[in-house]
Order: sequence, then C-alpha cells, then structure tokens
Amino acid sequence: MAVVLPPLVQRRSPNQSSRHGTHVDLLVWHETAGAYAGAVSWLCNPAAQASAHLVVREDGLEATQLVPLGQKAWHAAAYNPRSVGVEHANTTAKGYASLHQLEVSARIFGWLCLHLQVPPRWARGGVGPGVCRHSDLGAAGGGHLQCGPDLSGWLHFLELLHAELARGGFRPDWAHYA
Repeated sequence: MAVVLPPLVQRRSPNQSSRHGTHVDLLVWHETAGAYAGAVSWLCNPAAQASAHLVVREDGLEATQLVPLGQKAWHAAAYNPRSVGVEHANTTAKGYASLHQLEVSARIFGWLCLHLQVPPRWARGGVGPGVCRHSDLGAAGGGHLQCGPDLSGWLHFLELLHAELARGGFRPDWAHYA
C-alpha cells in the first residue's frame, strides 16, 4: 500500500517568530526524547523556548503542525530563519520510532521539498539548500549531536525521499504556510 500524508492536527505553539522575509531552503529532521503527546505539549509550552513546524507520531498515522511554514520555529538555533523543523516522536536509539514513521516522513519531506522548492539533497553541515539531520548542524544548530537516524538509517531515508518524489501524486494542500 502506498504511503500517504497523515491527517494533520493544528495546534499553535507560542514559541515562534517572524522569518523577516528569509527564504526557506533547509528541512531539518529532529527526534523527540519522548512520546508524541508529551512532545507536542512541551513544544507548545512557553517555558520550553523551543518548537518545530511539524511533529510526526510514532506510528506515522498523525502529525501536528505547531508553527506555520512561513514563520520561524525555534528548533535549530542559527538555522531557524531559513529552515523548517520536523520532529519525529521517538523513544528508541535509532532516531525514528518505526519503519512506517520513516516512510511517512519521506512523504512529508517530499511534500515540503516540492511545496517550498527545497532540493532533496543532503545538506551536510547545513551548507547550501537541502535536507539534513539536526545532528548534522553542529554547535551552530544547537549542539544536538545525537539527533536523527544513524548514517545507514539516514541514507535509507534519503532513498525513500527520492522514491516518494519520483512517485509524485502529492496533494496540493496539507501543511499551512501562514
């Protein structure tokens, strides 16, 4: 069965600000240190001083949008103005919770690449446009050096992303820009 974009719940986080016109050219993979409901709740708490644009549930069957794509979420320090952050609810050591979550994430990143015109290339170190893991961003990204799949999991994700883009058939609307 083909992977589809999951239902998208809207919940607004106060932890956001203006991009001041900066163009999005980077998509950042994050993983939570806990379950979906708790992660969504924490990222909506002003005390967190952190957020993400999207959070993907462990089973990939639902996602929540916390910040409009046109706004700056607080997820990757110096990269915030030019990036969209996608959190993956996870309590495992592999950087994602399930194979289905990984597949759905590839579909989500494919939609984002097309919608935001971000090339589906690995932007190692956040250099140039593309996609990366939070761990690829180093100290300028907040120093989360263990965030995201390991190298083999990441390369598999990139293969899935390219397969989803080749498959196409993306619906025109899913996540909100404004």
